[in-house]
Amino acid sequence: MLIASIWILSVHYGHAQDFGYDGEKGPSHWGEQYNSCAGKHQSPININSLDVKKVNLPPLALVGFDVAPRETNLTNNGHTVVVTMDSEVTPTVSGGPLSGVYEYSQLHFHWGDNDTFGSEDMIDNHRFPMELHVVFFKQEYKSAKSALNHPDGLTVLAFFFEIAPDDSPMYEEFIALLNNVTESHQSARFDTPPTLQDLIADDLVHYYTYNGSLTTPPCSEVVTWIDFKEPILLSHAQVQAFRALQDEHNTPLTHNFRPVQPLGDRVVLYNTDELIKEVDLEKDLPPAVVEDILDTNRIDGAPSASESSASKTTTKRPSSRENGASTIQSYGTLPIVMVLMAVLAVTAARGTAC
Repeated sequence: MLIASIWILSVHYGHAQDFGYDGEKGPSHWGEQYNSCAGKHQSPININSLDVKKVNLPPLALVGFDVAPRETNLTNNGHTVVVTMDSEVTPTVSGGPLSGVYEYSQLHFHWGDNDTFGSEDMIDNHRFPMELHVVFFKQEYKSAKSALNHPDGLTVLAFFFEIAPDDSPMYEEFIALLNNVTESHQSARFDTPPTLQDLIADDLVHYYTYNGSLTTPPCSEVVTWIDFKEPILLSHAQVQAFRALQDEHNTPLTHNFRPVQPLGDRVVLYNTDELIKEVDLEKDLPPAVVEDILDTNRIDGAPSASESSASKTTTKRPSSRENGASTIQSYGTLPIVMVLMAVLAVTAARGTAC
């Protein structure tokens, strides 16, 4: 059974009164009280789609996402609106960039004053009007609180929202319930509890992923972020309903997103179903061309028999998200562009010799 608590993680864990989004308690001051908020691997970030490393990761395995909970509650905690569930089947996620199985904890939202901004992560300097965070903790750590002590403790499935001309039927009851939780610490129960699948986008293949942090204090750098490319569509009126909520001081909660943080030395991966094609020299090119290419790259003359044998063995490089090494890159292969450049060089050399 899953009984998720709203008082865990980020805006739901510990000192919920100690931060805000404006003034002396705003994001620029979080680091004064929470050391991690001044860390080097913070979230959110601006993702430059031209600088990401394209990869073919294993499929994400989503279990229990299509099972309706017995009970689902919506709560305004003064910083955002949180959805918690009581279910016989605990939703889990694994695969993709994750090592191990992660268990559902809660989901919440971030939005802005108007439809031009509100999301936390940005794509190519573009902010979306709202962002959904579905939070999971690694099962082997037993709880979300314990997971905060481990660098791989949490994963967040993040979904952006865009404005559509029509209301989304999947969010009709959700939006209606917001009227019952206008004030801080009010809760409401769904008559027909939605599944997680009802609340997220359809395309779960194309996504960006990187290592980062919670986007609210204590800003723990323990999160594997998975930002899906396909947005969820809501109408302007549906998004506007979130802005009618009030914070702990009974003032409108018109915005609750953290500014983007420096990327630093991190590498953002982009998962795609497009085959990242590479050329095996000995299979995809004629032997004579391969020999000439190898000759142009040889420095100390002909290789020994052992070196020649080793060059024919394809050994995969160890994967590392920290240094950006590709999980599909291998010795004994060269990207297509490099091969073509080498072929052109050989051809030019032959033409000069003639």
